Amino acid sequence: MLGIPAVEWFGYFASIVVAISLTMSSIVKLRWLNMFGAAIFSAYGFIIGALPVALLNLFIVFANIYYLRRIYTQTSQYRLLEVTSDSHYLNFFVEHYQPEIKAIFPHFDKSSLAQSPLCFLMLKEALPIGVFVGHVDEQGQMEIYLDFVMPEYRDFKIGKYLYQNHDFFAEHQIQSLSAVSSDARHSKYLSQMGFSQSTDNTWSRPI
Repeated sequence: MLGIPAVEWFGYFASIVVAISLTMSSIVKLRWLNMFGAAIFSAYGFIIGALPVALLNLFIVFANIYYLRRIYTQTSQYRLLEVTSDSHYLNFFVEHYQPEIKAIFPHFDKSSLAQSPLCFLMLKEALPIGVFVGHVDEQGQMEIYLDFVMPEYRDFKIGKYLYQNHDFFAEHQIQSLSAVSSDARHSKYLSQMGFSQSTDNTWSRPI
């Protein structure tokens, strides 16, 4: 095609994959795609006899494997920090991500914070990456108003830490969870976290 050797198309494809990887907002997706692109580029370098290209990209492959392994195996890096509903940082975080929060949680607004006795910042090491707020009734059912994480950290890792944190639920006498979702991405997340869909927009799960 166009007089270009097939091996060059191989190189162009590798370049496209690497370029696309750099547009990913999720760190996990970025590393997976970048690793795939680097592997293709490394193979391309060996095929054409360009050892600097081949070896550099092979190093990138192993670097991505190292960091992906850390991402998937480390859970101690996550923490929940309880704050009050009038926390300046909590309100700043919600305001900063308001457009996306509104798209995923259309029923949530700033006034919902005042109705949320339980408000938490979700931390990765010392970095706030998300917010978790809700209300627990007398029967121990927690209605989740907001469970939002920054786009670059949406790898389900913090969610698994949160929803498998039995000490957290026991401390706050939470027996079951409920959430409302009208967003396909959020519904997929709830399903991954063990929620079952009870009505069109309502999801629930026991502890």
